Amino acid sequence: MNKIRDQRPETRDQRIGNRKKSVFCFLSSVFCLIFSLFCSQLSALSSDLSNDYDSLIVKPKEIFIKSKRAGRLMYKYAGHNYQRINDSIYLIPLNENDTAETKKQKIEALQQSGAFELIEPDYKLALDQERIYTTITRHSETEQPNLPANISEPKEVTPNDKDFTAQYYLKIVNAPKAWGITTGNSLSVGVLDTGVDANHPDLNGKISSGSGADDIDLNDTIGHGTEVSGIIAANTNNNQGIAGVSWNTKIVSLKITDDFGQARVSSLVSALEQAYQKGVKIVHISLSTNQFSQTLKDAIKEAHDRGILIISTTGNSGIEELRYPAAFNGVIGVGAVDETKQLEFYSTTGEHVSLVAPGASIYTTSLNSTYTKVTGTSFAAPQVSGAAALIWSIAPNLTNDEIRNILISSADDLGDPSKDKQYGYGLLNIEKAAEMAKAKSISNQ
Repeated sequence: MNKIRDQRPETRDQRIGNRKKSVFCFLSSVFCLIFSLFCSQLSALSSDLSNDYDSLIVKPKEIFIKSKRAGRLMYKYAGHNYQRINDSIYLIPLNENDTAETKKQKIEALQQSGAFELIEPDYKLALDQERIYTTITRHSETEQPNLPANISEPKEVTPNDKDFTAQYYLKIVNAPKAWGITTGNSLSVGVLDTGVDANHPDLNGKISSGSGADDIDLNDTIGHGTEVSGIIAANTNNNQGIAGVSWNTKIVSLKITDDFGQARVSSLVSALEQAYQKGVKIVHISLSTNQFSQTLKDAIKEAHDRGILIISTTGNSGIEELRYPAAFNGVIGVGAVDETKQLEFYSTTGEHVSLVAPGASIYTTSLNSTYTKVTGTSFAAPQVSGAAALIWSIAPNLTNDEIRNILISSADDLGDPSKDKQYGYGLLNIEKAAEMAKAKSISNQ
């Protein structure tokens, strides 16, 4: 006997439940569609970036360099338009109307010549700034206590800079406690950026030019390099403005960007050589690209082998991807966290993350003798550069790798145990790093 199906109408609760399911399915479909479009846009953006260059970097084969025929070779393929970057690297400008296809054809023609060891695009690097400006709250101008007469004892030091209390990030990375051990020496940090406003009252006397062209390197029309430099080494305990992480450190300004704030691999390579010639011990780079460059990798390795410590941003793409130069061996890649030590939404994740530091609403020096709050990994990384200068002043005989190891091993672990793709080895802790450097210096005596 056939069973009769239940034909009873749906109850009110069943109707509501079914409607909820329908709405949920609809919203899920919309979310998946939006997410798919977002991913495709990111993919398209990445593809566009691979064609975002206006010149080619070439390295003639060694036979041409040794026989001093490299110049003649370059004239053959580029006429008078080529530029020499160093003893073995040259730059060939492309035409403004070159398409992706014509660029590819020019690369293939150079490859087919058999005269070059390396041919690659002169990729652009972007400033890792969010440019999120927040309202600045002026704090009490009541003079705070000066330094104790003897700061050799490890104790928290409060400088008398009037807006020191606006620099919450210094407390998070334990800079005031590190100052009880040292306030740094005159070691030089090379800031490869947009230039620096050397006339800012909190940077006056701290800045020198990397290229000798003071009107270029000491003239910042964008503000980024000035903001970075203030975090590293602003004049401190001078009853005005802010405190720098390393009080006595000097800044060597090496301008690598154009008027639009864009840098090229070639300009970064040239600046690394200038930094070495200027005796710079630490190089700070708050720019990055997701495009691999063998030329940049070789230049970074050479700088590292010369004893230079390189600190760079991990990027502001907000996704997991490798960013360069942070992803090269020996470089300290720095991501950004907020005031609660949570990863900032824009901070790029990946294997290239070594450390994190506060990057939200960082109060620092700005153009026209002013101060501002800025956000981005661009402003987290300078805290590590300043920390490196501090601890190197404690143990000047340490190598760049030893300084890097101290910064990493002294970090406060966040996220997954040990190193992870979000926080690297953890949050910068300058006090711990200074204590470790002090112990190592004593043990080496």
